[in-house]
Amino acid sequence: MDTKKTVEELLATGLTQAQLAELVPCSQSLIAAFVGGSRGKQTSFVIVDRLQKLHAIRCVEQSQAPEVEKETV
Repeated sequence: MDTKKTVEELLATGLTQAQLAELVPCSQSLIAAFVGGSRGKQTSFVIVDRLQKLHAIRCVEQSQAPEVEKETV
């Protein structure tokens, strides 16, 4: 998966760019550069690895969690 898509999907979970940057950790301006598509081809392996691990936790595992049935009243 490309870095831009990874970052966009992480942001879609409700994180702000600043929160995502804090979790990685990296600068918020780097997150903004990923979103804008101006970074990605020569990004630090460590940053990309952390983004992918966070994506696996927040996006992949959550989408595989069983749905909880809502009771109708």
